[in-house]
Amino acid sequence: MAMTLEKAMTLAMHLLLAGLLLVLAATAGATAQVPDRILIDGREYALNTNPLESRLRGRRDFLSENISRSTANWRGYVAHWAIDGDRLLLRRVEVRLYDRESRQSSSVDLLTRLFPEGAPVVATWYSGALIIPDGRLVDYVHMGYGSTYAHYRVYRIAQGRGVEALSMDAGQFSAWRERKFQAFRQTAQYREAVADMRKEDSGMSAEDIDGFVRGFHAEQYPGL
Repeated sequence: MAMTLEKAMTLAMHLLLAGLLLVLAATAGATAQVPDRILIDGREYALNTNPLESRLRGRRDFLSENISRSTANWRGYVAHWAIDGDRLLLRRVEVRLYDRESRQSSSVDLLTRLFPEGAPVVATWYSGALIIPDGRLVDYVHMGYGSTYAHYRVYRIAQGRGVEALSMDAGQFSAWRERKFQAFRQTAQYREAVADMRKEDSGMSAEDIDGFVRGFHAEQYPGL
């Protein structure tokens, strides 16, 4: 059966990201990322999940040309969220702009470029887990959201609605995430992702493919 254009593009993105992950893992230049922010009961936390990415699907045409780019923020924006009752709300999409003439930086909210109706926006497109470190930093890792914290909050979300709220220390969080990945390994989605990688003869070992799938779907399987 011929591969659809959408599937071919998704696979190409998988392979590109696989190469990038392998390069980043082997170099010291990998950079910890600036997290999104989330407001819960009047207090703001870092959010080690990026729910807007599953809506954007790589789209970046909403970003201004004079955006201030940084290796600490590859996605180019910081989304601000809130938990309101059982709803996950998008409040704003903040980007940093740089004016070359004045050599000044400023922040601007580009949410209405994506959602003309304005804020707040219920994140009905998102199903997964919100990872919120709310304890002290235990182990800093200079790559992505790889650092370890003493305590975490986790909110499981289904189509923009909270279905479970968890509170865990670092050991419990690590064990919980591993259980979720092992459950994901039993799904058709995991088998298809592995089969697609093998089909393209990417040169990756079975262990590398498994590790890549673990990282690429890291926002999805905790929501199982």
